[in-house]
Amino acid sequence: MRNIFRLQTLLWAVYAAILFLVYHLVIKVAFLDGSWIALIVFVPVLILGLYLIRPEHRKEVAVFTIGFLLLDRAFKTLETDQMKHIIQGVIGSTLVIVILAKLYGKLRWNAIIALLLIAFLGNFTFNRDNLAVLNHFYVKWESPKLYQGEWADFFPITLYDVDHDGKMEIITYGNKDEVPPLPEEEEKPETPEEKLALAEKIVKLKTEPISMYIFTYKNGEMVRIPNEQVSAQDMAAIKEQMPVDYPGFPYYMMKGDQLLPNVQRQPYSEGMMQAGTAPYRAFLLDMLNVDKIFSEHNGQMDSRSTFGHGSKFTNLSIRAGKLSGTFNGVAFSTPTTATKLLDTMRLPGGKEGLILLGENLTVMTVNPDGTTQDTYTILRKEINGLATSDIIVADIDHDNVDEMLVANTPSYVLKPLADGKWDVLWVSAAKDKAFRFSNFATVGNDPQPEIIAKAKSWVSNYYLRYLAGFHYTPQGLEQTWKIYLPLINVQIGDVDGDKQNEIVASIYGTHQVLVLKQHNVPVMWIVILLFAALVGYGLVRRFRHVS
Repeated sequence: MRNIFRLQTLLWAVYAAILFLVYHLVIKVAFLDGSWIALIVFVPVLILGLYLIRPEHRKEVAVFTIGFLLLDRAFKTLETDQMKHIIQGVIGSTLVIVILAKLYGKLRWNAIIALLLIAFLGNFTFNRDNLAVLNHFYVKWESPKLYQGEWADFFPITLYDVDHDGKMEIITYGNKDEVPPLPEEEEKPETPEEKLALAEKIVKLKTEPISMYIFTYKNGEMVRIPNEQVSAQDMAAIKEQMPVDYPGFPYYMMKGDQLLPNVQRQPYSEGMMQAGTAPYRAFLLDMLNVDKIFSEHNGQMDSRSTFGHGSKFTNLSIRAGKLSGTFNGVAFSTPTTATKLLDTMRLPGGKEGLILLGENLTVMTVNPDGTTQDTYTILRKEINGLATSDIIVADIDHDNVDEMLVANTPSYVLKPLADGKWDVLWVSAAKDKAFRFSNFATVGNDPQPEIIAKAKSWVSNYYLRYLAGFHYTPQGLEQTWKIYLPLINVQIGDVDGDKQNEIVASIYGTHQVLVLKQHNVPVMWIVILLFAALVGYGLVRRFRHVS
């Protein structure tokens, strides 16, 4: 009777495929979220797996398993645009695993072929980022690398209906089409002139071109819309809506369609090494940058033509310590210490408030006669780091009064009360430095909007953030899904026109935009059932052998 582990090529391939799915979709997820608890569960399962294998075949199965996982990992690390290096890496890692499997594991060639085949299919036939999201989402689109340079770590992202067809376009910045691609390999300089030219190229920061990139979903794929086809009115609205960020600072400052050097590397590094003067140099650099921004905006602190979503506030401006604008057609002007216009929110009694950030955070209301009053206030001493917090306005309890989600350490959900005070509906753990609100919107076919936040693993205190969805309940936040990718610049919107919102984000340091589409397939349970079937098959064969 043939033993379970003397399998033909197809059965070895099935085992490798199940191993691939279980490792990436169950085991890795369990360890990322469960830490030591996952280890406690995993050890008995591993012992059971070893027991199911006949002693004379344990070595070859162990070598097959370890060899497959090592080869899968080796292929995953070949993240380079240079085909020559990819081919070299594939050949080298394949030879090592084949030698290990044949000489040490004594595997037959049919097993080795199955190992190589599934490893190749698992790495070169689909987007590997799917493995980190597949339990709830799949990668609908991933942009090419949009920025060719060294100093801008990431660019902001926003969504806007450019062509007014009901679906959102993705807008960010890049220079992929403006800068020629880098050569795959640069020749080593030999002459003094070549060495000097290379040093000049490496050391000196130069002006870099930057352009707005607008992507739209068309005929099943994302394509770039030329900026010339966007009306001046829409372009102005996009720029106003684009999140404020400072890519490349302190090395660069973004101005128009260029990244302009703020400093040069050598004098900047030398200055920062002088411990006594480094704080003052950094402060001076900040002040010079602020001065440039003021000059660009003619002394204006902040301005918004409208907030959308039915807001009655329009044509707002903060200039020279004065806030002016229009509310429901009534002009108003009032002194203010605020420096930033954040958003508007619905208040008790049907009022609408304007959220302002300065030394403190205030919610200002406008009376019918144009006079103003600070209806709600959060002092900076009440929330540490208030000035750097992200504020999200959302009606999370569906009572037509907005709550304020304060993304900070800790993060808060604050509800305005009729008496001008705040009710703290929820607060994250004081020591949780990872949790941070990102958005509030419907995702996929869920009719209820949900809180989108970056959160750490369930057990570990390591600060790495994963994107997760939550529903608010009186007992706290209830998690609905989690993505095991460190995503940033998260935006939510319908980019493919199917009336369901997708997640648009990027992974830090990649300069690539991801579009994640939610699905309703219970992937994890399917993989667990496959693993259970494999274990059950092993039990049957084991006891049949014993009998």
